[in-house]
Amino acid sequence: MSRPLRRGGGVRQKMARYAFGFALAFYAFSVFVWQHRQLKRLNDNDDPLSAAKLAFMGGQPMTLVSAKGDNATVAGNAVLSHRPAHLILKNPKLPDWVKRYAAWHARQRALYLDAKRSNGTEDVKFIISRCLREDKCGGASDRLQDMPYNILLANQTDRVLLVRWEKPSPLEKFLVPPEFGIDWTISDEMKDMLERDGGWNLRGKETDGRLKIVSTTRRDSAAPIFRKYENEEVGHKIYHEIFRLLFSPSKALAERVETTMKSLRLVPHHYSSVHLRVKYPVRGIDEHTFTFQKHKKQITQWATNAVNCAAELHPNSTIYVSSDNNDTVGYLLEESHFAQHYIDAAKHKKHPLVVKLVARDYSNENEHVAFSNNQEADGFMNVFEDLMIMGMGRCVAHGVGGYGRLGAALSGGECAVAHRGPHSRICSDALARIQTKINS
Repeated sequence: MSRPLRRGGGVRQKMARYAFGFALAFYAFSVFVWQHRQLKRLNDNDDPLSAAKLAFMGGQPMTLVSAKGDNATVAGNAVLSHRPAHLILKNPKLPDWVKRYAAWHARQRALYLDAKRSNGTEDVKFIISRCLREDKCGGASDRLQDMPYNILLANQTDRVLLVRWEKPSPLEKFLVPPEFGIDWTISDEMKDMLERDGGWNLRGKETDGRLKIVSTTRRDSAAPIFRKYENEEVGHKIYHEIFRLLFSPSKALAERVETTMKSLRLVPHHYSSVHLRVKYPVRGIDEHTFTFQKHKKQITQWATNAVNCAAELHPNSTIYVSSDNNDTVGYLLEESHFAQHYIDAAKHKKHPLVVKLVARDYSNENEHVAFSNNQEADGFMNVFEDLMIMGMGRCVAHGVGGYGRLGAALSGGECAVAHRGPHSRICSDALARIQTKINS
């Protein structure tokens, strides 16, 4: 039997819609005002990348500030991602539970530390995403792509989310919590406290209230589960927002990203990206014995389709190229027909329309976080630099593996295409489309 309509329901629904619309408009206005204030602080107004620099760096001097409490690695105003945490928390499209969890997390973390330091009592429970010396953790994307799902799970089970990497280097060498975001760090002092509380219960059930601490190394199903949650319950993408409540580039990484973007004249959201994971171990490819020449025919086909897809998604834009193999980047920028077409346009003035490909210094190959024997953080900085730059572009064409998909998710996830692998596309010839425009 149908339920009778309650009087006034239509009015309340209209009022709710108006209220949400007002909140959205106010948020957009807040973002505009924030950006305007940052731009006014610039002294180098003649620099065409000033807006890009401010959007990434928050318009402040390059310094780190100490956070309240135990952690001195929390990013201050200088080392903000291009989506500052304080603005993300004002976004009306962000579910309320995220905002509540961020505040609750800070209170519970402080409660735990204060109690331990004063020999008091507490009942705080934790979920730790970890990569300790004895763990098998996978690569950078294997570990990081879980994080928005981990926040969802931590909220559902009333646990404080923490992160601890011991290999290849502490995560804080690359990423740190943003100011006003969620502080996931475990200082050495806090690590001792947690170890005295008992085992970390690797893969323990988060719902088991008897376990004070549970931990995980990676969850292969986490990203698909979170995408389903976005699609079915939220109705729009929030992955990139939650990720940036957790992670902002460290000072060293931020300096590198800023330098690269300025040298390549990349303005956030005005370029797109291509990622090629050519050493992915499938169909006869071995990560450890791979050579570009051995697989050149395959790689050039993948690379050509990748650029075609990015150009189709974002016509007439600069395309940032990254790969797990430096020879692949070199091929696209130096040998490919895209490179020759650009030379004809830029140097010989044969035509005005181009596909412009750019990349950071690719003289050194990216080291895989899971397979490399290197223990120095600087050896892996390029991995995180490419990820940050992909995440600030408009669109991403990615191949197999999780790294490119993570870059696409960080860019917002709305403008992405797989150029290789399951659900991939064969995209139309970008240069043929350009030639048609030139001839018309």
